[in-house]
Amino acid sequence: MEMVDKDVVDLILELQAIGQSGEFYGHDDYDRDRAIQTRELATELLVRLTGNNPEQAREVLLEDYGYRTPKVDSRAVIFGDGTGRPGADGDKILLVHEGLDGRWSLPGGWIDEGLSVRENTIKEAYEESGMQVKTGRLLAVIDKRKHNPSKGIFHVYTFFVECTLLGGTFAENLETTEIGWFGIDELPEMSLGKTTPEQLEMCLEAHHNPNWQVIFD
Repeated sequence: MEMVDKDVVDLILELQAIGQSGEFYGHDDYDRDRAIQTRELATELLVRLTGNNPEQAREVLLEDYGYRTPKVDSRAVIFGDGTGRPGADGDKILLVHEGLDGRWSLPGGWIDEGLSVRENTIKEAYEESGMQVKTGRLLAVIDKRKHNPSKGIFHVYTFFVECTLLGGTFAENLETTEIGWFGIDELPEMSLGKTTPEQLEMCLEAHHNPNWQVIFD
């Protein structure tokens, strides 16, 4: 296979990933149709980049998408005193109220194409809670099949990332309707497919242990 510009390929793959996500998560037929068009345009761009060679384009796509692997998401673990003041330490953890099922979870979501775990955690914390954070320690990498009761179709690994609150203000968005600070003994109804009470207890234990070792399955 002849070499193609990797930066351009990465941009095309990111565009295709946007289309793929929109096709799956679109709110209506119009959204999904636009997403399908985006994905098809990305594929056509890749074909042209490889000299109108569909087989070469297919080879590039298979390098990224051909072998099925688990999906990954990241969750921001933010502790404070419950006031939302930056730098205020405490045992209350920040949770977001999910608009989809009316339950609560740690802020976070799928790791987007082109973003690192750190970058995605910062982005998701801001988008879902309105909070600006600085990432710290990686606390755990959890295989959801082993710990979360879920009917999801994907095999998912979740990264739990300890974060320091820098500031921010919540604004209602497409995914979350409010935020709240909760002690481990006063947790609301959790969205168990995303976050379990046991995982929050693990996060609190890590918060109090400066020598915490990353947990992984």
